[in-house]
Amino acid sequence: MSAAVDDILRFGPAIVLAVTAAWLALATRRTSREIGGRAYGFGRSLRQTLARVLFAAAVVGALAALGLHAAGSAWSVLTPIAGEASAVRLAGLALAVAGQVLTVVARSEMGRRWRIGIPDRAPDALVTTGLFGLSRNPVFLGMLAMASGLAVAVPSLAVIACAFAFWVACEVQVRDEERFLERSFGAAYVTYRSAVRRWI
Repeated sequence: MSAAVDDILRFGPAIVLAVTAAWLALATRRTSREIGGRAYGFGRSLRQTLARVLFAAAVVGALAALGLHAAGSAWSVLTPIAGEASAVRLAGLALAVAGQVLTVVARSEMGRRWRIGIPDRAPDALVTTGLFGLSRNPVFLGMLAMASGLAVAVPSLAVIACAFAFWVACEVQVRDEERFLERSFGAAYVTYRSAVRRWI
């Protein structure tokens, strides 16, 4: 592996995740100001608590694991699996960047209707056009692509575990959001759900 490729695989994954996490935090804060309320908030049910804890553990754990990997930590749980080809790892990083772009574009299409978790009240309308006309959950799809790509780019036990935890959290959250949207928008959401796939 050349020094340039080594540096890309060492620092790139941590940069991709840190930039995306920071951007989403700022976008959520901006949305909260625009709507005059909180755009972030999970429900009080056990399922919502599980989703919130898994999301937090996955993101914080991955940031720590990728940061320590970039710093050259020799802990076995943070070391990529031996024998993984650099071409495969670079493809994983490319997938992570593609997921990052999808996340940013899909989140931007939601505008002031962006929420994290189950809000106290529904947004003023469903977003069903653009990427949301192809997938009901393009933001989650982008984040899952990013998590999968990062686990391929740095295939350590820690990053793979974080990607798995993130996937479980997404599965729980998507189903809870579907129930919330059906209660909030009724027939309009049922029609949308029947016309557009959950993922792709």
